[in-house]
Amino acid sequence: MDELIIEAPKVDFFIKLNSEADLPTVFSAFYKQDYVTVVDEETGDSTQTPEGDPYLVTHTHDYAIDLVGVIYEPTGNILTDAEGNEYPETAPVDGWHVNVRLVGDARRADVEAIDAVYGLAPNSPSRVFL
Repeated sequence: MDELIIEAPKVDFFIKLNSEADLPTVFSAFYKQDYVTVVDEETGDSTQTPEGDPYLVTHTHDYAIDLVGVIYEPTGNILTDAEGNEYPETAPVDGWHVNVRLVGDARRADVEAIDAVYGLAPNSPSRVFL
């Protein structure tokens, strides 16, 4: 008999921070800190010391984080380069953008808490997951 495989639904969130500097605070639940364990040979006591800086874990089986950053949109003006080629002028959109894809519910509460404050519902996202 064939086994029925049900895939967890994929849900995407579009987040707009004020700047990249907000990332460690807003996404703190997705940061990891490595530690070194040192054992005292005489007492057998162990201590853990942070090693390196905390870092963002951008993907697991439960989620993927896409650091989009600054998004640029056409202004409507056409510019000409030194060779005479025309190209559209662009300007940055306010904010620093992050996309999150959830697979299942394991991190849903963390992402929904971020989305409640920083979430967007773009009509036409600049970058999406495939």
